[in-house]
Amino acid sequence: MSHRLAPLPSDAEWKQLEEYLIANGYNYDGTTTGNKIAKSMAADSGWESSPGEGVVGNTDYPEYRNKSGFTALPGGSRYGNGTFDFIGIYGKWWSSTRYDTNHAWHRGLGYYNSNVGRDGYLKAYGFSVRCVRD
Repeated sequence: MSHRLAPLPSDAEWKQLEEYLIANGYNYDGTTTGNKIAKSMAADSGWESSPGEGVVGNTDYPEYRNKSGFTALPGGSRYGNGTFDFIGIYGKWWSSTRYDTNHAWHRGLGYYNSNVGRDGYLKAYGFSVRCVRD
């Protein structure tokens, strides 16, 4: 039996997930516009505390905490030199889509944010991964 590695989601697949969650009421306030889905994607423990309304690190809106079942953990990141930072503060996940030669797109959640962020980061950094079923 051969084993194939499951692929990383592309930037477009991450966008598709975000749009689905937003359109189907996973924003922390139940609305279906705007990107306020971080609380619904985040694990309900392990995150630093934050007082902002609807943010991942606040225990408000308990019915929306990890509502999607994604269970995003705040694994932080690994720098190119091998050091780790921001555990408990950020969760970041690579996509398979290049931003440019040295960068790739990622998605991120922060303890003080209600939205899912998107940015290009150096491929030398270490972020978490989520695979998609082929």
